[in-house]
Amino acid sequence: MLSLVLSLLVACEPPPPPIPGEVERSGETIKVVNGKNVTQGMVDAQLEQLPANVRDQVVARGQMDQVKDQVVIGELLYQEAIKQKLHEDAKVKTQLALAERNALASALLERTVEARSTDEAIQKWYSEHEVQFARPQAKARHILVKDKAEADKILAEVKGGGDFAKIAIEKSTDKGSGKEGGDLGWFEKGRMVPEFGDAVFAAEKGSIIGPIESKFGFHVIEVQDKRDAVPVDEVKDKIKSQLRNEVVETYIEELKKGATITESGGAAAGAAPGAEVKPAADATPAAEKPAAPAGG
Repeated sequence: MLSLVLSLLVACEPPPPPIPGEVERSGETIKVVNGKNVTQGMVDAQLEQLPANVRDQVVARGQMDQVKDQVVIGELLYQEAIKQKLHEDAKVKTQLALAERNALASALLERTVEARSTDEAIQKWYSEHEVQFARPQAKARHILVKDKAEADKILAEVKGGGDFAKIAIEKSTDKGSGKEGGDLGWFEKGRMVPEFGDAVFAAEKGSIIGPIESKFGFHVIEVQDKRDAVPVDEVKDKIKSQLRNEVVETYIEELKKGATITESGGAAAGAAPGAEVKPAADATPAAEKPAAPAGG
C-alpha cells in the first residue's frame, strides 16, 4: 500500500521545468561537444538569424567554417552556463523572459507583414506613389575608344552587322562595361556625362549612334530600349521595405483599438476629457491624513 501511495505521489508531481536555450539538433553531426551533438541544423538556424545580404556574403566568401566554429563555441558557453545554473539566477531569468517575449513579438509582426505584403498590396502602393517612379530611362551599351578615327571604324563595323558585344570586350577602354559587352543597363539622363546623356535620350530606340565625344573619349552607342517609368517588378523589394513599416504601424494600432488599456489608477486609456474618475476607497487626500509623529 505504501509503495502504491508513493508511486501515485511521484506520478502526480509536475515535470521539471524545461532547460532554456535547448534547440533541435537536427541534420548531420558536425562536432560533438561533451557528448552533445552540434549539427548542421544548428548552423542553419544560426545563419537564419543574419540579414539576407550578410548571409549571402558569408556563403560567397567561403566563411561557413567560421560560422560552424561560432556555433561550437556557443555550445561550450551554453553548457557551462547551465552547469553553473545561471538559468536559475533571477536577473538571468528576467533576461530570458524578455528575449522570449521579443522573439514572439517579432515573429508575430513578421508573419503579419508577410501575410499583408501581397502582390496586390505592392501594386496598390506603387500606383499610389507612381510619381516617385515616373522617371524617363534608357537602356544602352557602348564602346569607348580614345581616337575618333577608330570610333568611326567601329561604328561602320557595327552598322555592317558586327557583333557589338564582342567588339566592346575586345576594344572598349571602359573596362567596367567592356567586359559585359558594353552593357550599361537602365539609367536616367542625369547619371551620364551631358554629351552622352543628351545623345542617348534624343535617339530612337534601337538606333546605333556615334561617335559621341565626351571627356572620356569617343563613344559608339546602341540605344537598346527606352521607358517613361521604372516598372513595379524592379522596385518590389524597395516597396516591400516601405510597406513593412506601414503594415507594422497599422497592425499595432489595430491591436490597441481592440484592447483594453488602463492607466495605473484604473482609468481607461483614452477616456474622454472631463470624465469622472472615482478615487480608490483608501484614497484619502494628503492634506486630511494625520501627520506622522515626530521622530516616528
